[in-house]
Amino acid sequence: MEILRILGLKPLTDVKSVLCVQPHPDDNEVGAGGTLTRLAANGCQVCYVTVTDGRYGGSDQTVSADERVRIRQAELRSAGEIVGVSHHYELSFEDLGSYSEYEVMSALIPILRDVEPELVMTVDPWAPYEAHPDHQKVGRAVAAAVLAANSLIKPDCGQPCTVPMIAFYASAYPNTYVDVTDFWDAKLASILAHKSQFANDEWPLLVQYFEHQAKQYYGAMQMAQGVAEPLSEGFAEAFKVLSPRQLHFFPAALHM
Repeated sequence: MEILRILGLKPLTDVKSVLCVQPHPDDNEVGAGGTLTRLAANGCQVCYVTVTDGRYGGSDQTVSADERVRIRQAELRSAGEIVGVSHHYELSFEDLGSYSEYEVMSALIPILRDVEPELVMTVDPWAPYEAHPDHQKVGRAVAAAVLAANSLIKPDCGQPCTVPMIAFYASAYPNTYVDVTDFWDAKLASILAHKSQFANDEWPLLVQYFEHQAKQYYGAMQMAQGVAEPLSEGFAEAFKVLSPRQLHFFPAALHM
């Protein structure tokens, strides 16, 4: 993509290590399951960080919060096997809890310095109308951690490291698209592995929505590649990709 060339970044599909930080156990699959499966299939090391325990996700009031945590942990592993996740980190903050962005950032810094990923991926906290506090706090904390990982903060948490780029999924301002046509079925399977969240009457409607959105992204991808008229139908995922220098004192990042 042109924006990656301007920023001096490699294509997302060429990275060899990615750390994907999600607020809840199912967010990475919904936001980027096709891209992550494609990366893993190409030999990329895909690591997950799940920030909250997901205890309040779902509508079955007969299941206790503690049991729901256990269920969602198992679903997280099942989905990860489909995607090709090599390692899981669980921070276990309470779902919808009173934890702070600083606490999440502080927990992420040693992980970033240990993994030293080429790419960090997370939810876009600045999407208009995003009202979920976990998504807001986690997305901002991840961006702050990417900056802080290369600073002198927390000298007892490993050597400072540079994260070359960050990709936000569920973004209203995407600048990068990834063709996931060949990995679409795997994406849907990885989402449905979270049975407590998606194995219900709404699933067929959600699939229609996911497919409609992904087809729109595929068309946008072709236009970004200079294709005047879409040549074929397919599925793509969209991201706002930036380097760390765009994460501080850089208002033009919105339009990049």
